[in-house]
Amino acid sequence: MRQLRLKTVVATSIAALILPLVGASGAAAAVSPGTAPTATSQSNFRAAPTAQEDLDAAAAALSIANVDDVRGNLTLPGAPEGIDIAWASSDPAVIATDGVVTRPATDTTVTLTATLSQGEATATREFTATVRAAIATPDYEGYAFAYFTGNSLAGENIYFAASEGNNALDWNELNAGRPVLTSDEGTKGLRDPFLIRSPEGDTFYLIATDLSIGSGTSWGDSVRTGSHYLEVWESHDLVTWSDQRHIEVAPENAGNTWAPEAYYDDTIGAYVVFWASSLYGADDPDHTGNSYHRMMYATTRDFTTFSEPQVWQDQGVSRIDSTVIKSSDTYYRFTKDEGAGGTGCADIIQESSTDLRATLESWTVLDTCIGRDAGTSAVEGPTAFAANPGDVNGDKFYLFVDEYGGRGYIPLETEDIANPDWQVAKDYDLPASPRHGTVLPVTAAELQLLEDSLGGAPEPVPANEDGEIVRYDFAGSAGSTLSDVSGNGLDATVEGGATFSDGALQLDGGDDYVKLPDDLLAGVTDVTVEAEVWIDPTQANPYFIYGLGNTTGGAGDGYLFSTGNAYRTSLATGNWSTEQTVSQGKDLTRGRWAKLTYTLQGTTATIYLDGIAVGTGTVTADPGDIGGGWTSANYLGRSNYDADNRLKGAFREFAIYNRALSADEVLAGSGNTAALTDIGLEEDVLKTAPIVDDDRHEVVFPVQPGTDRTALSPTFTTAAGVTASPASGTAVDLSSPVTVTLTPTSGEAVTWTMRAVEMKSPVIPGLYADPNVFVWGDTYYIYATTDGFAGWGGKEFFVWSSKNLVDWERSAEPILTLDGANGNVPWATGNAWAPTIGEKDGKFFFYFSGHNPSVDRKTIGVAVADSPAGPFTAQPNAMILNDEAVTSGQAIDPATFTDPETGKSYLFWGNGSPVYAELSDDMLSIKADTLKRIDGLTDFREGAFVNYRDGIYHLTYSIDDTGSENYRVGYATATSVDGPWTYRGVILQKKPELGILATGHSSILNVPGTDDWYIVYHRFAIPGGDGQHRETTIDRLTFDPETGLMNPVVPTLESVGPQRIAVPGAEGTLTIDQPSVRVGESFSVSGSGFAAGEQVRFTLFSTPTDLGTVVADASGAFVATLTVPASVVPGAHTLQALGADSGITAEAALTVLAADAAAPGAAGSGPGALSTTGVSVVGFVGLAGLLLAAGAWLVVRRRRVAS
Repeated sequence: MRQLRLKTVVATSIAALILPLVGASGAAAAVSPGTAPTATSQSNFRAAPTAQEDLDAAAAALSIANVDDVRGNLTLPGAPEGIDIAWASSDPAVIATDGVVTRPATDTTVTLTATLSQGEATATREFTATVRAAIATPDYEGYAFAYFTGNSLAGENIYFAASEGNNALDWNELNAGRPVLTSDEGTKGLRDPFLIRSPEGDTFYLIATDLSIGSGTSWGDSVRTGSHYLEVWESHDLVTWSDQRHIEVAPENAGNTWAPEAYYDDTIGAYVVFWASSLYGADDPDHTGNSYHRMMYATTRDFTTFSEPQVWQDQGVSRIDSTVIKSSDTYYRFTKDEGAGGTGCADIIQESSTDLRATLESWTVLDTCIGRDAGTSAVEGPTAFAANPGDVNGDKFYLFVDEYGGRGYIPLETEDIANPDWQVAKDYDLPASPRHGTVLPVTAAELQLLEDSLGGAPEPVPANEDGEIVRYDFAGSAGSTLSDVSGNGLDATVEGGATFSDGALQLDGGDDYVKLPDDLLAGVTDVTVEAEVWIDPTQANPYFIYGLGNTTGGAGDGYLFSTGNAYRTSLATGNWSTEQTVSQGKDLTRGRWAKLTYTLQGTTATIYLDGIAVGTGTVTADPGDIGGGWTSANYLGRSNYDADNRLKGAFREFAIYNRALSADEVLAGSGNTAALTDIGLEEDVLKTAPIVDDDRHEVVFPVQPGTDRTALSPTFTTAAGVTASPASGTAVDLSSPVTVTLTPTSGEAVTWTMRAVEMKSPVIPGLYADPNVFVWGDTYYIYATTDGFAGWGGKEFFVWSSKNLVDWERSAEPILTLDGANGNVPWATGNAWAPTIGEKDGKFFFYFSGHNPSVDRKTIGVAVADSPAGPFTAQPNAMILNDEAVTSGQAIDPATFTDPETGKSYLFWGNGSPVYAELSDDMLSIKADTLKRIDGLTDFREGAFVNYRDGIYHLTYSIDDTGSENYRVGYATATSVDGPWTYRGVILQKKPELGILATGHSSILNVPGTDDWYIVYHRFAIPGGDGQHRETTIDRLTFDPETGLMNPVVPTLESVGPQRIAVPGAEGTLTIDQPSVRVGESFSVSGSGFAAGEQVRFTLFSTPTDLGTVVADASGAFVATLTVPASVVPGAHTLQALGADSGITAEAALTVLAADAAAPGAAGSGPGALSTTGVSVVGFVGLAGLLLAAGAWLVVRRRRVAS
């Protein structure tokens, strides 16, 4: 047993070291004589103490925790070794001799007598115990919440919140958002508070981790040389707390003591206290070797005296943060499985047992990957509880999990704890920035006492009839007072000598700022913040334009702010890690006035620039949540982070509303008469939202393929008093740019251009990234990352196939699933990323990266199939572990390449640092002695891919972060696969005027038998995509005929037209009735040798132009009339006919002349859709006679062979 370690120990005899007495069952018992520890010698001449002196000293040293206020079982102490002790009770029905307490109906006094003996000598000691009357079983009508807020000195304290009535999902911070408990012991940092009510109902214990990351302790040191102690407080009302108790519980070989929790075990009448410790061997006293976390436990009755610790959970990989809830007769345990030990991911797992202290093998796993499956990012620190009877949300179980890299605590819920389906609660309002803590049901009286004693939110801030809380126009102010013109009297104070001039407040970027009144956001749910600001071109980063919230220890601690780099507004309930941001994605233009507006309505936040919405997003917190409404660091021109720069610039307007202004109100208040908003089409033909470039005054309408773009009706809204010509709703021809002129009542007119494009991309629907294109036979294949998961957490690979590059079909089932025991890749648990495929001797080798829990990093594996479509069988172990002689930042993004000059196959891969190696003869491993690093790839990030053409090796790769809109494709060449590589610049990058961003991670295709090339890549999904929401598309790639180098690729929304792979031996004929034709004119063609009844598509090259289709007759022949579209550039062209089913192609040369402007129907009238108006089928016999009479001008037979 182990007692509270005292700060000062004076050893004068063996009686100075008192060991408590608790047997294996938790009950007190007599101690047999043994060998006493040697006391520290005080003097060489002191006589040894007699047995009676030892007994008297031992009796005097006995103590019983809380003996004057007994509310639960007591720990009756034992005696030092060599001394026997026996306890007697004056009322064993109330306090038994083993310390078990049965509380009576009224307060009762019980005398406890300890008799100590050694040989013939004896000593006694009496204790008067006051046992409190038992209380009735309470009814719970609310909740208390204890938590810490972050990895800072301010955050590593204990904070409290109270529920809004009987509602587990609606919370109010207590104590004005300040800590309730702080530490004076150990590291002086407090984390992971756990709050438990005694089974008797009227005692509360709070225990916490002794750890301070905010003081500069590294995570490595915290694991190896961290604290062995718990921090403990005790209370009877949740308001008045005992002095802090600093108690050592971890064994000597432990490196740390993390996240302590407890549960009462009625089978032993004691609490089981459990925590995580890394344990080190006796041969590693400095804890320098490798270890992992075990869950430990000890027992206690009073949180003062603890049993010796023992291992509770040891799976061979780290487990931390266990929490327990009991329902009926079953315990349910939730634990963070850090090593993904057989569970499939490093996430929260749920287990059950009827024995709380049972070891690991006696618990049944009920659920794994709880956070991931609920859609969160990485989580830990679970706390579980059942909803109170009468909770407004119904009868549920809750599991709050700590999304430690993002939002903090997130509530998950399920209706059945035994058969769980954990989902994020749809609507919740947690306190500001809660991190790992505990929710505890409380009575109505306890809830009221918390609110009365620790204080709730301040009174809601006043507002005028229009909802204005404050408005400063800067025109009528002077000196150090900035007058509030809203009528609410909330004047502000000008600090640092900022001056008023020309109706604006000038800030020098040094010590100037404005201090706004406190508590400006109290009671605010929806909000609008307006600021008209001028930012000096020399403004230093980082900086806030305004910050409304709190600062603790020099750091932001809940705030609402805007900055111009990039222009964004964030609401944070704690420090920067809790920011919920809406961003424009680019910087504000400096050196000009800009009107910035932020609105939050419900959970939808929008930022506007000069009246135009430029960003929107979801924000789950309310402004009034910041500091529980208490805010004392509300500034203009100053950040909530003291180390940030001050604003250098000027304000001429600032306002806050307690409501969200409408888009029309925002536009009207901006004074921007050149703006268009609410842009759309009357016709229901949009494939995605219009793409609007406010700087260029351009609008692109992405319409569904096949849309007639010649008669569309754009709709839009202008500022009040502005006239548009043509007006909104007017039908116009958007196949080419149309000009719209906006004329205000005063001032100059401005023009906008509008056009429509057929959006044929993405080529595969849904969210897929990192595409790898492959050709086999007459089929194209794409293998890609399944996107749209937090943390890139997809676990499935699919294959897509196409005969023509346009129409793609996904495999019905995944070809591989990376899900541990639930998948078919034994070594991998998620993060199915960036695959590639190669072929050798009729076998297909599928390489991919995934998370490998055995080494806790990404590794590369391979699977084998007899067909590009699978089924694939994964090798049991990863082939590249990133521990080879040459490594990369991560072993991800493999790409295969077979050198046509040597026949050798290679694998390229890497993140941060590119590497490659020759593949083994069986393609299942690399040849270690060929592993090399690749130099010369400027700004390389990831996604290498290699092609060969005409003696040149072409290596493309991705630059920048995949989450950046500037993600792009770099390019290098060499004359050998071994280099040296020469950087050739960027060949593919964003085109923001079309909404195309983050164009990267590409692969390149050469259509067999041709010199036609295509690049397949991903981009941010349109609209609203980001680095975890990406889509795949294809564009044409060309080469410079002089240098042989790739030309820059122009990304498009249209993507590419169909192109089949020629079938070996298949041939057809194509005949044109005249050698040349003018733009806009029609001509006749005939063909034969195609499949009976198949559709034949006509494409005019070199820039592919679709001329439509015709159906071959029963003999495989056709006759058709085609029209040259106005978009075709005059010159020499090739007309291709392609059989949709057979893959047969035929080509003929055609010269296109400039349009005859005088001729009816000349160029400019625009082609129709060939299948309905562009092709007319002529009787074959009639046309044949015509051709015989006139003489056929050109007949070309073309045969293509697939490689």
